[in-house]
Amino acid sequence: MYFYLIMGLAIVIFFAGIRIVYQYERSIHFRFGKYINVLNPGFNWIIPIIDTTQKVDIRQIAIDMNAQEVLSRDNVNLKIDGLVFYSVEEPEKAVLNIENLTNQLQAKATAELKEIIGSMNMQDSLTKRDEIGSKLMGMLNRAVCDEEQKDKTKRKDWGIKVRAVQINNIELPKELVRAMAKTAEAEREKMARIIKADGEFQASKKFSEASKVYKNNPSALRLRELQTYQEIGTEHNTLMMVIPETMANPTGNWLLPFGLKETTKLQKKEEE
Repeated sequence: MYFYLIMGLAIVIFFAGIRIVYQYERSIHFRFGKYINVLNPGFNWIIPIIDTTQKVDIRQIAIDMNAQEVLSRDNVNLKIDGLVFYSVEEPEKAVLNIENLTNQLQAKATAELKEIIGSMNMQDSLTKRDEIGSKLMGMLNRAVCDEEQKDKTKRKDWGIKVRAVQINNIELPKELVRAMAKTAEAEREKMARIIKADGEFQASKKFSEASKVYKNNPSALRLRELQTYQEIGTEHNTLMMVIPETMANPTGNWLLPFGLKETTKLQKKEEE
């Protein structure tokens, strides 16, 4: 009777102490609240009740900086959104030395980002995203290693490594965006006027050269007139008849066959 009771209790204790650790995590082992060791992936067994464990994910983790508002060196308020990628290198330090790792890292990233942007003007902040990300990653890695503490024995290393910092978006104030749009529009209009004026200047030079040619060559001028008539007729779908200048003169000799000149003389005599 007691044998079965003891065997049953032993089985319960055995199964209660089993801890399975997956490959992508580590488990911190405590006994009476004191750190003992790190449990590696696979099957592990601890003493129930007096031993406890805390699992730590060692995969790469991304945290969002949540669109931080920062002030540039030239006093422009920028809204910057980005991601910080990190992974746990030493699980025991990540648990023992820092509380609420994600929030702490997010706050540190925000503070360091404000310092970086505060040393840059607006134009550099907009065009040098990769440089901002690299600087922020370096500053965060120094911060999580507690390098500011000169005494290495007193350092509180976070046990993590920042793998990358990605700056996703930088927004300008709406008033500044509108002002920049107006400036860009004015610049485009200015360039359009310059191009138009240059075209008119070049055209006037060509017209001047053409006038000299036509002045010395009346036949060329006449051919150009005929070509112009043809273009006008084609464009407006109109039939045009060109009358020679001598025929267009009402006092010309072309009216003689109709007796108009003689009729005019008779009318003058009757009036006298």
